[in-house]
Amino acid sequence: MSNREAPIFIFNGLLESGKTMMIARFLQNPQITPDKRVLLILCEEGMEEIDDALLLAKNVSTVILENEADYTQALFSDLEKKYTPDLVVIEYNGMWRGTRPVETIYPAGWQIVEIMSCIDSTTFESYSKNMRAIMIEHYRIADVVVFNRFTDNMDKFAFRSLVKAANMNIQVVYEYADGHIDTAFDASPFDLTQDEIDIPDGDFGAFYFDVMDHADKYDGKTVTLRALTLKLQGTKMPGFLVGRFAMTCCENDIQFLSVYCRNNMKFKNKAWYTVRARVVCVDAAIYGEPSGGVLPALEVLTLTPAEKPEQEIVTF
Repeated sequence: MSNREAPIFIFNGLLESGKTMMIARFLQNPQITPDKRVLLILCEEGMEEIDDALLLAKNVSTVILENEADYTQALFSDLEKKYTPDLVVIEYNGMWRGTRPVETIYPAGWQIVEIMSCIDSTTFESYSKNMRAIMIEHYRIADVVVFNRFTDNMDKFAFRSLVKAANMNIQVVYEYADGHIDTAFDASPFDLTQDEIDIPDGDFGAFYFDVMDHADKYDGKTVTLRALTLKLQGTKMPGFLVGRFAMTCCENDIQFLSVYCRNNMKFKNKAWYTVRARVVCVDAAIYGEPSGGVLPALEVLTLTPAEKPEQEIVTF
């Protein structure tokens, strides 16, 4: 039995979102040498095409898949026998069911290595309002989201929050028209030069994703916010949670965005409080993540009963 491995790289997104350009750039990687057999599966044909000279130079065999019903285990088994690829690249159709690539069974040795979601920044806000369920399916399963055609007058914080609401672990990349790429955006929507930071009700979502991404920048800061309390269930670990319910897609897709408080103190469960607390960095294992990473926790200084906000559900 062969031990050959075929890593799979999947590029998803709506038509004209920049997938073909990203694939062409990917194939130009010097590590993809002509001795490797590359299988490129196109699930849609856009306006752009990959240069034939590049495909020839990189030993790429191209297969066009026109129907979603053909994206099956049987198809990929046939492609394995016919092409025995060393590398598989899939340009996935943005109007097909977004989870199909991770639900399909691939041949032995084929393994999804990375899913990249391509988004046209110029249409992102409009599509998020009118086609949110479809958009979310793209980046919910992705490892990386690339906002291409980005400009300085666009809101990085809002874009980041929208995708993080669906996929907390996704890496966010901003690509400008001139080719400049920002892969390490770490600015905060709050003034972190201050020791005390007030979090307005409408900015809880922005705070949550920022502190989860950059706990070290908040370490030692004191924050004040209004949130719900929630008792910990199924654990002997001391403490409780504070947070807000957030709607990421629709009324059926609501989650509780919470931060761990490591205090033992009296409070009413599922009640609104004004929380004043010091942010501290803790091992990510507290959140059930792999040990060694850093995530935030709160050392609550005061917990004051509060009225519920006008808008209880955080939206993006």
